[in-house]
Amino acid sequence: MEQMQNIYSLLDFGQGRRLEQWGTYKLIRPDPSAVGAASNPELWDSADAVYEGEKGKGNWKMNKTLPEFWTIDFNDLKLTVRLAPYKHTGVFPEQEENWRWMRMITKKSGRPLTMLNLFAYTGGASIAFAKDGHFVTHVDASKPAITWAKENALLNAIPETGIRWIFDDAPTFVARERKRGKTYDAILLDPPAFGHSPSGKTWRVERDLAPLLEQCCAILSEHPSFLLLNGYAHGDTPDSFRRLLTGVIKKQRPELKFDIHAGDLELKSVDGRTLSTGTVARCSFR
Repeated sequence: MEQMQNIYSLLDFGQGRRLEQWGTYKLIRPDPSAVGAASNPELWDSADAVYEGEKGKGNWKMNKTLPEFWTIDFNDLKLTVRLAPYKHTGVFPEQEENWRWMRMITKKSGRPLTMLNLFAYTGGASIAFAKDGHFVTHVDASKPAITWAKENALLNAIPETGIRWIFDDAPTFVARERKRGKTYDAILLDPPAFGHSPSGKTWRVERDLAPLLEQCCAILSEHPSFLLLNGYAHGDTPDSFRRLLTGVIKKQRPELKFDIHAGDLELKSVDGRTLSTGTVARCSFR
């Protein structure tokens, strides 16, 4: 019998749900972007666990006993999967293309770089960047998420000096770094549409993203590598992200030359269909 590979696959999607293979286990999770009919209805009965209800108002129904956690491979990265509340697993497979792009862009520098990872969650991007010998400042407002990210760093044998862990509100931290005169060669932002800081301050992407981007541009180094922005709000589009980044960079750092590629964050199912999971703009500096 062929051994199951320790990888992720989107097996099917439709009617507001995804059927996903997470290594040995099959999970069903809600996804409002998964419109239309499923391609292979007969597959869905084989799920090992199903998240029932909407985000924040549901729970996992187990069809078999699953371990507390297990690992998934993304090329040379290993990440821990858990059935967390709010339908999450701690890993966002659509980010793999971002990780690949970051590593490709930074190889051209020929030197160790500093990256600021904001809203960094469980650390996939931080680990991908640190694995190549660069230094990461990892910022998140959730202590459990930072603990999870540290577990992932250990799993990938990242040296303790490779990642600086910061439990803080992203805009507050960036403003503080600007006052200190700190700069970064690369910045990644993965903000939610809505959230709260450790102090209880509300984050609203439509109100707070542009000012944060301005602060981020101010702390880019003299010769930066990239700025990457993910988005999940209903009104986000590749064109709106391209216009936003172009305007902010030209205003804050008119001396910088750059190229922006904006598009959808996507997952492809095993039958070749595409599921959009958000918006991304990747800005590389010349």
